[in-house]
Formats: sequence, structure tokens, C-alpha cells
Amino acid sequence: MLCQNAGLQDAGAITEFGVDQWDRLFTANVRAQFLGAKYAVPHLRRARGGAIVNMASVAGKRGGAGLTGCCASKGASVLFANALAKELAKENIRVNAICAGWVDTPFNDPAIGFLGGKEAQARVIKASVPMCRQAIPAEIAPLYVYLASDESSFMTGQAILIDGGAHN
Repeated sequence: MLCQNAGLQDAGAITEFGVDQWDRLFTANVRAQFLGAKYAVPHLRRARGGAIVNMASVAGKRGGAGLTGCCASKGASVLFANALAKELAKENIRVNAICAGWVDTPFNDPAIGFLGGKEAQARVIKASVPMCRQAIPAEIAPLYVYLASDESSFMTGQAILIDGGAHN
């Protein structure tokens, strides 16, 4: 099993966003998942199957103002998981992506800064998330466990939203 949870977020208006920022996002959010899979797949083949679980984001399913680089890189992560799932399905290797919404971690600091601070973030969450709150990491972790387990043996190529109902 390979669980890929490393990632990077950066925010800013497209006209102010630097090429180096863009490249950093694609390196952390897409290239790292490619390299992880490239080197894990031979081991999974020898084991005659397994699972790859990649962290993507709701940003990979829906655009967001000031998040073009994050959305583009997470969208690439979603499609990478989907394509890799099709490539590896006959070898009993499942690949899925988790598309989490707001989770209370420092990962969101760039978006919070772009919005104008924690109070602005709270207003956005209240207006856009039906559950009116962000998740805590312990609410996301069980989905990783499920996707990595044999209980999800017929699930592959999925990008699963876990976002408090924001994108239903």
C-alpha cells in the first residue's frame, strides 16, 4: 500500500502568481505522486496487488478564486489517480484519490491569508459548507484506512469528496 499525503498550497491572483510558485505546486502535488507510484508499483506487482491512496483536494474538482495553481495541480492529481487506476486495475492494484475540503491544518494558511484572515475563512466556511465547519484530520483518516483496506476491493479510479457537503 502506498499512501501519498504530502502536498503544498499557495494562493494569489493569477497576475501576481509567479512561475516558480506554479512549478513548486506541480512538483509537490503531482510530480511527487508520480514518483511515489513509479517506485511503489513494482513492489505492489510482486505482492500481486494493493492500493495507492493519493491526497488530492476539492480544489482538484472545483475552481476557486486565487487558487488557480492549487486547483490545476490538484486537478492533475485527480486525473493521475484515475488514469493510473485504469492502467493497474488488471493487476489488482487499486488507485483512488481523496478530495478533502477545509481541514483544520496549517496546510490552509495560504488560502486563509488570501481570504484576509481566520475571520474571513470562518465566514466563507459558514456560507459554503452546509455543516458550517471545517473537518479535523481524524475525520479524514478513516477514509484512508478504508481505501487502503481490502474492504474497498472493488473501488478504483475514484476521487472521493469529503467536504461537509460543500460540493453535493
